[in-house]
Amino acid sequence: MLVTILLGCFSVFFAYLTKYKHFKWGFKASFILIFIFLALRYNFGNDYKGYLQAFIDINKYETIDYFDKMNHYEPGWIFLNRIFKPYGFFAMTAVLAAINCIIYYQLIIKYLPIKFYWLAVFLYIFNPDFMLIHSSAMRQSIAIGLFVFSFDYLYKKDAIRYFLCIGLAYIFHTSALILLPVYLLGFVNRKINLASGIIIIFIFISLFIFRNNISLNLNQFIESYFNRYETYEGGVKLGTGLGFVYSLILFFFILYYDRFQQKETALLFKLSIIGFLIKPLGFIIMLIGRVGMYFTPATIIVYPILFMNLKKPVYKMIFISLLLFMTIYSFFQFFYSEIWKTDFGSYQTIFSSPAIF
Repeated sequence: MLVTILLGCFSVFFAYLTKYKHFKWGFKASFILIFIFLALRYNFGNDYKGYLQAFIDINKYETIDYFDKMNHYEPGWIFLNRIFKPYGFFAMTAVLAAINCIIYYQLIIKYLPIKFYWLAVFLYIFNPDFMLIHSSAMRQSIAIGLFVFSFDYLYKKDAIRYFLCIGLAYIFHTSALILLPVYLLGFVNRKINLASGIIIIFIFISLFIFRNNISLNLNQFIESYFNRYETYEGGVKLGTGLGFVYSLILFFFILYYDRFQQKETALLFKLSIIGFLIKPLGFIIMLIGRVGMYFTPATIIVYPILFMNLKKPVYKMIFISLLLFMTIYSFFQFFYSEIWKTDFGSYQTIFSSPAIF
């Protein structure tokens, strides 16, 4: 945890310095630090050992029969492991780290003014849903990255390149199939007014209240069409309700300020809204929460835009204080969680790995 905190502090600081003329290199330095952290990690994350063993197992077979032997994994992941056989697992994770950093670097510089780079970097590192979880869920992180990369094609209604990105995402993580109808979102230009905003808030609250009533049907659907992910059983335990209130406040801001967004940022707001509506279902079925991970990266841009849109200094102070506090709170909750603390608690590098790797 300490290494992650140091990474976050230095990266946010360098990103903040970018707004000064003599520190234009600061934002690049931030992502260079993130890349080094991700590229050199070893046994960091719940799934790391599993992916390392899968790399070894996949490359045991010299013929095409590895498809039958490794049917737990999608063909894209199998091919990627085969391609990196001469270079090793660590080289593969380093390349994936580089691609991931480039995608989020480009996302931030495309949508945000320089003076808010620091906030986007802060969210990316300290919100566990992004860098930390993605560093463990390697297959889905590729699929999420491809979806983030396709935002521009989605906005431009470029069907060929959008569906190509989603097709590539699908061969790495089957859950990306849910992103196909998202293409229609590019044709939605309607702003959220008071009436539709109230309805959406009502749906959001109802999904929390009646989550147990709909769990049976959702479980049957997943067992029928996504049995590859049967390991994602159960959901996330609800806590004191503080997270729900915080989410409700942020969701209200997103719905209210959606009406003021133009062009590409309006699309990001709608993706964020979808992510919020999926969130309650993640408390009953973990796989649904995994589907929500495709939409949450939009909030890396949306939250700083909300901060920019607030006019009164007192509102800005309340919003940024709440956002920073709850992000840091979730960060520490993550590291002290029984689910994550063992595999994320201690950062190791590849230089400390056994010689056989």
